[in-house]
Amino acid sequence: MTAPRPIGSTGRTRRRASVALLALATAACCAWLAAPRPAHATRTGKVRPPPAPVVQPLRIGLIADVPQWPAAETDTAALFDLMNARQMALIVHAGGIKGDTESCADAVLAARLRVLDDSPAPLLYVPGETDWAECRKPVAGKFDAVERLNRLRELYFPVDTTLGRRTLPVVRQSDQAMFRSFRENVRLVAGGVMVVGLNLPGDNNHYRSEGGRNGEFEDRREANRQWLQRAFSVATQRDLPGVLVIAHADPEFGNGWEKRGRPSLLDGFLRRGTRDGYLEFKRQLRDLSARFPGQVLLVHASDSGFSIDKPLRDKEGKTLGNFTRVALPIGSPSRWVELTVTPNTRSVFQVALQDGPRNN
Repeated sequence: MTAPRPIGSTGRTRRRASVALLALATAACCAWLAAPRPAHATRTGKVRPPPAPVVQPLRIGLIADVPQWPAAETDTAALFDLMNARQMALIVHAGGIKGDTESCADAVLAARLRVLDDSPAPLLYVPGETDWAECRKPVAGKFDAVERLNRLRELYFPVDTTLGRRTLPVVRQSDQAMFRSFRENVRLVAGGVMVVGLNLPGDNNHYRSEGGRNGEFEDRREANRQWLQRAFSVATQRDLPGVLVIAHADPEFGNGWEKRGRPSLLDGFLRRGTRDGYLEFKRQLRDLSARFPGQVLLVHASDSGFSIDKPLRDKEGKTLGNFTRVALPIGSPSRWVELTVTPNTRSVFQVALQDGPRNN
C-alpha cells in the first residue's frame, strides 16, 4: 500500500463573501447571519451566489485486465469484496476481462459477466482489446471482431446503469440517434467530477492496415471524438472541477505524435511504419485539457505496471499541468489502485496503490 498522492491543483479562485456590519448589536448580528439567504449584495451592488456546498470525498477503485482465465475469477470476486469493505463508492474496470489467448466464445463472456455483475459496489466497465478487437486471432477463436463487439454490447450494456448488485444510473452515447450502437461509451457524475468511459482498445485502437475503408475504426473514432467533446462541455457548463477519462489502451504519448501532420487516407500506404491509431484522440485530449479550467485524469491499463506522470504537452511544448495519467497494474487481483475524489480542495484527485486480498 502506498500513501495517497495528490494530483494537480484546480486553479480555481474561491470567492470569499464578507459584509461589513457596523454599529449593530451582537444579538442582532448573529440573528442576521443565521437567517437563510440564497444570495447577498456587495458594496458595489453586485449579487454574489451562496458558497458552494461542501462535497465529501468519494473513493473509487480502479482495476484492469482481471479476471484473466477461470482460475482468477474467485480472486477477483474476493477483490470486489475487499473494495466494498473499504467503502468504494464505485469500481471502474478499464477493460480486459479475459486472457489474450483465451476464447472469445459466449460462454467465456457470460462467465466474466457473472463475476463483474456480482460486485457488491457499482461497477463501470469499458471494453479492452482482448474482449473484442483481438478475437479475430485463431488462438481466441477466430471470431469476427465487430460481431464480438456487438455481442459484448448486448450482454454487458443492456440498460442505462452500471453493473453490480448496487447500480448507478449512467448516460450512454447510444441515446444519440447517430451513435445508436455505441452502448459502451458512457458517462456519469461521481464525487462531483465527470467520469467518461471510451471504447479505446489496444492493438493500435483496432486500426487495420488492409486495403479499403477502415470502417469500424473510423466510425468509432468519430463516436469517441463527439463523446469526449460532449463530456468536457457538460463538465464546463456544470462548473465541475475534474474530468476522469477511462480507456483500456495506452495511447503511447511518447512516440513523437506532436510533430506529425494530420492523418490522411494514404497514411497506411505511403508512410513507413504503422499509422498511429491514437493520434486524433491525443490531439483532442490535449486541446480539451488545455481549455478546461479544472483537473483532467486519464486512467488506462499498462503492461509496464503502475505509474503516474504528466505526459501531455501543449502546442508550444509545455507540460499541461492540469493533465495527469495513471497507468494501472494488470493481470492479477493482487494489486489495485484507489482513487480519492475531493472536488472542493486544491488536489481533486489522489491515487494510492493498494494490495489485493491475501491468499490463505
